[in-house]
Amino acid sequence: PPGMIDGQRIRLKEQGLDGGDLYLKIIVARHPFFDLQGFDIYCHLPITPVEAVMGGSLQVPTIDGLVNMNLPSGIKSGQRFKLANKGYPDSRGDRGDQLVEIQIVAPRELSEQEKELYKKLKELETFNPRKHML
Repeated sequence: PPGMIDGQRIRLKEQGLDGGDLYLKIIVARHPFFDLQGFDIYCHLPITPVEAVMGGSLQVPTIDGLVNMNLPSGIKSGQRFKLANKGYPDSRGDRGDQLVEIQIVAPRELSEQEKELYKKLKELETFNPRKHML
């Protein structure tokens, strides 16, 4: 049935040995992208530095498929956003939420054109996140 959780048992009447009952213990396998906590689903969404600065619409994987999520400009790594009713279903058919944690990822390989743009941005940039430390 939908909404099964870790440790839950199912009784299959008269389907065991000698016509007895068979009990199954449910173990929900871990997923490489989603983490289930209660009926809420957690995930980390990698985004580029440009997406973090500019914001915009991104497609986010859910257990139902991709959904569009609008990110505000200037978001930080670790910020969480909630996709209401996109979590795991319970036995009544209600659903938890999906919580999306942002992870800003810097590119490891850049084209020559990208390198030039980043160099130019570095020259023009006035933002200093360590200013309060000086």
